[in-house]
Order: sequence, then C-alpha cells, then structure tokens
Amino acid sequence: MFKRLRVRLALLCIIGTGVILLGMAGASLLYAQKQLNERGEAAFTGSVNAILYHIQGQSILDHTWLSQTEASANLLLYIEAQGQPLLYGQREDGKHRKELMRRARETALGEHGFTLRLPPESRLQADQVRFTFKDEQGQQYYAAAANVSQKEGWVGVLVVKSMRAEQEELAMQRWAFIGLAVLSAVLLSLFAWIFTGRAIRPVEESRRRQTAFVSAASHELRSPLAVIQASLSAMQAAPPDRAKRFAESAASECTRMARLVGDLLVLAGADSDSWSMQYEETELETLLLDVYESFEPVAAEHGLRFHVSLPETPLPRCLCDPGRITQVLSILLDNGFSYTPRGGTVCLSAQACRGGIQLEVEDSGPGIPDAEKTRIFERFHRLDASRSGREHFGLGLCIAMEIVLRHRGKIWADDASIGGARLVVFLPLE
Repeated sequence: MFKRLRVRLALLCIIGTGVILLGMAGASLLYAQKQLNERGEAAFTGSVNAILYHIQGQSILDHTWLSQTEASANLLLYIEAQGQPLLYGQREDGKHRKELMRRARETALGEHGFTLRLPPESRLQADQVRFTFKDEQGQQYYAAAANVSQKEGWVGVLVVKSMRAEQEELAMQRWAFIGLAVLSAVLLSLFAWIFTGRAIRPVEESRRRQTAFVSAASHELRSPLAVIQASLSAMQAAPPDRAKRFAESAASECTRMARLVGDLLVLAGADSDSWSMQYEETELETLLLDVYESFEPVAAEHGLRFHVSLPETPLPRCLCDPGRITQVLSILLDNGFSYTPRGGTVCLSAQACRGGIQLEVEDSGPGIPDAEKTRIFERFHRLDASRSGREHFGLGLCIAMEIVLRHRGKIWADDASIGGARLVVFLPLE
C-alpha cells in the first residue's frame, strides 16, 4: 500500500513540478527568441541606414565600396538608377542571387505596395520598407527596399541578408533548453522519489506502531476476558465456597481490565492532542512531599524502605501542571515498588540543574539493561519476567513520557547509585 502511495505521490510531484518547469522553460525560450530576433533586426536596420546615408551623399557610386559593404556585413545589394540596374563586381552572382532579388521585389510590391521605379517623395529622406521573406528552400531573409535621392536623380536599392546565423543560434538554444529540461526531469524524478519516501516514512512508521498497538491491546484484553469467562462458567457448577473464589477472580480481572482501558483512553487522548493541561507556578518540594506521604503506605505494604531527598537550597518555582507531574511521579514510583524485592530501597529526589529541575526515582531492584533503556518508553514494552507483573501492561512509562514531552521536558532511564534503575525527569524552567 505504501509503495503504491509513494509511486502516486512521486508522479504527482513530477507532473505538477514538471508542468511549472516546462512553462518556465518555454517562457524563457520565447523571451530568448524575441531578444535574438530584435538583435538581428536592429543590426540589419543599422546596416541599411548606413548604406542609404552613404548612397544619398554620393553622386557617383563606388563599386569597390559596394563590394566591400556586401562582404563585411554579409549582405546582398541590388541598385537601380532611374530603373536601370547598376552593375558592379558583386561578391556573389548567379541564379540564386537573381531569384532572391526577384522574390524581394515581389514581396515589397505585393505586401507593401513599394516599387523601385518611383522616385522618392522627399529629397531629404529616403522612402523605404523593411520586411522578411523566404526562398524556395524555406530559408528566411531580412530585406529592405528603398528609393534614395542623390544630387542628380535618384536610385532604387534592395538590401537582402540571410537569417541563417540567427536560425542556427536559435536551434542551439532550443537544443540547450531541451537538454536542460531532460536533465531537470531526471533530477526532479530522483528528488521526488527520495522526497516522497521520506515524507511517507513517518506515516508508515505510525501505521506500523498503530498495528502493533492494536495487536498488543487485543492480546492484553484477551487474557482477562478469558479468565472472566472461565470463572463465570465454573461458578455455575461450583459449590458456594469455591464459587466465591471464582467471583473474586472475575472481579479482580474486571479491575485489571478497567485499568488497562483507562490507560488506553489516556494514550488515545494524547494521540488526538485532546489533553487539557493546567499550568501554574508550582513548588516542587511541596509536590514531592505530598507524593511521598501518599506512597508511604504502599512502600510499607511492599516491605520497602522509602526515602525522599530535597536540596538544602529551595528550588525555583516551576511552571507545570501539578496534577500531571504527580501522575508522572506516581507511575515511576509504582514501577519502582513493583520491581524492587522486599527489603529493598526506593528514593524520590529533586535537584536544580542548568536550565531546569530534575526529578529522580531510584530503586535497588535488578536494574535495566542498556539495550532496553530507551525501549521501556514504548507502548506495551515490558522487560523479562524479573521486572514484569500482571498488574503492569507496559503503558505507564509511555504515559509518563507523553506528559513530560507536553511540558517540553525529557525523561530517560539510567543506572542508580544504589544498584538498580534510575528514572529521571527534566522540567525546563522557561
């Protein structure tokens, strides 16, 4: 399922970004083409104006100048004096030249109504038109037709220039844009595949954890239900004295189920971010003493030595939810009492540290292996039989971690100085 989702997301990313990329590339190419055409037209216009200005100031045309002008500017020139062609040593002659001049004259006459056989309307300014046309092979040309006054009479001028250089440069630009577009598409596909993989990884992990959570919850609920069902069946055929024991067993399992369901509801509230937190300035010394007094009877019942240790210097007030922090300490103490053998010791302490306050619960039990010190905060994770009991479902430390994280704090496990486990809660002061 996630593989198909990744493929679909990658394709969506590629298509969406590809359309934008192609649009930008197309717009850039059109702009480059426009700039190239404008540059070519400006260069041709400058050459034509220079030629007409020179011809207008001359009474006799220098054939050498005309030939050099054609060669230097890559132009073709045709000049008529009162309708008679002016012959000179041209750079290029032949059938193709004559065909180009014929097409240029026809285009000037057909599209612009301009002929070389009429004198200019003004002796100060040449009559001219500029246009483009194609030859029989489809090659494009710039062209200009003009009638220019001279000191004696007037001349008609045709100027033609091939657009091959501009078209070759334009073709190179198109291939360059195509190459960049292909390269961008490849890199975009690679990026989309990696990006979507990382994007759905948390979703995939969340789905895996959710599946594991449901499976573990179902397993935990199945056991008390089986005991309740067996006890109720046995009660029907058992004598009154034994039926009472079966009823007590069923009631005990109901209490255990109620606790499990309560823990599941707490975690569901954390997942949906529906917890209500009542933050207030709290004296943690007072909070720890209250917790200590509440758990003294529990310690005595377990046959444990229970101590509370507070610093000599008063702790700064901490902005927290005192009810939730009491819940965290209760979870930690409950774990410590459950996993510490009779005659052992459990210590509750607090101390100021850089940037916050540390609350600690130490026990003299079997301790926690290094490989398990981070996993104990996972849902339904429990250690081996030496540190597990039927009254624990592996949810308490997970709940404690959720509460601490909502205080922007940290919780971790370490080795205790008295030989067992040490669970530490860090609450920031800011």
